[in-house]
This record gives sequence, structure tokens and C-alpha cells, in this order.
Amino acid sequence: MYRLFSYAMVLFWILVQQTCLLCARWACDDLSGRKKPLALFLAAQALLFLIVSTAAVSDLAGWLPRLHEHTNNSPSMVWQFLCTVMLALDGGLIAYAWRFYRLHVLKGNLPVDNALKLFLAWGTVCLLLYGAYFAPALSVATRHSLTLREWEYICLFYFRIVNTCYLILEGAMGLVAFLLWRNLRKEGAPDAHC
Repeated sequence: MYRLFSYAMVLFWILVQQTCLLCARWACDDLSGRKKPLALFLAAQALLFLIVSTAAVSDLAGWLPRLHEHTNNSPSMVWQFLCTVMLALDGGLIAYAWRFYRLHVLKGNLPVDNALKLFLAWGTVCLLLYGAYFAPALSVATRHSLTLREWEYICLFYFRIVNTCYLILEGAMGLVAFLLWRNLRKEGAPDAHC
């Protein structure tokens, strides 16, 4: 039951991140005055959600090969993949939040929209990190017949890497929010001190 609940929770969180990402993209387009069609972006997000949902259901059902039988999610490569996807989505949110801040500062006159490129580049880096970490880890685990506890430590170390990156991104999001707040406060109350 724990695994089912935790997978439901992470899928819900991914859906929330995707919704925020869509809203951030729409807000940037609205602020810039250039309406871009969101259909392709929305379709890509829907496809991503379908992929991660299918992976989660497949892992829960036991349809995917496992190194060891386990009752929690930490030794699951699917779980680690979902954490990687969440990290990629958070990077996309920061890219669009930064674009929103820059659009606000420049009064909608930001010439180039790099948010999508940054989001895709960050997502690629996240997926490369996942592959670069787990390809050799799987090789070592199968060659040396690692126990469940040893494999769990390998997965836990990756989880800590992802969480460290996540905390850094959250700090960056806080900084962007502070900068936007500071600018909005200056506009709303010219005599207020920040």
C-alpha cells in the first residue's frame, strides 16, 4: 500500500508541476504580447505524463525487471527516474519564472525567448545524469551480485544528488521570486524602501 500511495503522490506532484509549467508558459506569452500556440507544448506534457504513469504502473505491477524484490521505492530505478523528471520540470519552471521576471523588468520587450531552450537543455542534462549514473551502477550490481541493501545505498546516493540539485533550484526560484517582488513593490509604492 505504501508504494501505491507514494507513486500516486509523485504522479500528482508531476501533474502539478506540469500545470504550473503550462501556466508559466502562458503567462510569459501573455506578458510579452506574443501569443504562441500551446497545443504542441501541452501535447508534449501529456505524453510525458503518460510515459511516467505507464512506468509507475508497470513498476507497481511487477512488469518491469527488478534487480531485487523490494517493498519500498528507493531501490526502484523507475522511482529514481520519476525523481529525475521532477527535477527536469522544476528546472523548466525556473526558466519560465526567470523569463517572466525579465519580461517584467523590460516591460515585455525581451527579444529572445530562451525559456523553452533552457528547459529542454536542463531536461537533457537531467536524463544524461540518470543514464550516466545508473548504466555503470547496473553493470556493477549485476557483475558483483550486489545485495538489496548495497543496491539501495547506490540508489540512495543518486536520490541525494537529485535532492541537492532540487534544493539549489528551489533556492534559485526563491531568488527570482524575491527579485520580482522587489520590482513590483517599487512600482506599487515609489516611496517604499526595499
